[in-house]
Amino acid sequence: MSQKLSLKLKAPDVFVLEGLDDFLAALLREVPDAGAPHPDSAERFFPKLTAGRDKAADEEWRDLVGSDLETHFSWNRDRVEQDLKGLRSPGGEVWEVEIPVAGMPAWIHALNQARLSLSERFQLDEVDLEESGGKPGPEGLILFQMQFYGMLQEWLLSAGDSV
Repeated sequence: MSQKLSLKLKAPDVFVLEGLDDFLAALLREVPDAGAPHPDSAERFFPKLTAGRDKAADEEWRDLVGSDLETHFSWNRDRVEQDLKGLRSPGGEVWEVEIPVAGMPAWIHALNQARLSLSERFQLDEVDLEESGGKPGPEGLILFQMQFYGMLQEWLLSAGDSV
């Protein structure tokens, strides 16, 4: 990647993430799907209140809170998906996307959802994420994807503090 990846304030209410190459733009497009409910990550997103000790309480909690959580998770992914429709290549092979300040919390949550879901689906832990040398094959790609999403979360959190 020869261009510089950056997040800049474009207007008082809009940031622009620019300098994405084709590969990073493709990873960004995957955020909504990566954070979508998956059987392997359901327990992480919807943990049982009593960890299975009291099935009635667990079911009641799921009935009371579960649908609100599902709605919240879905709304975050939908917001990011909507913003990603504006992903564009203003010239050459470099991509950019605008992220409204009002949508930054949804982006932060959707990126976190994607990271959590990927870690559960591929059974990765903190030790795996701390490896900087990179792993070959599909696991290495997933780790890179998770690290990229984590970096974007950090940028958005830091940028949000400045507006």
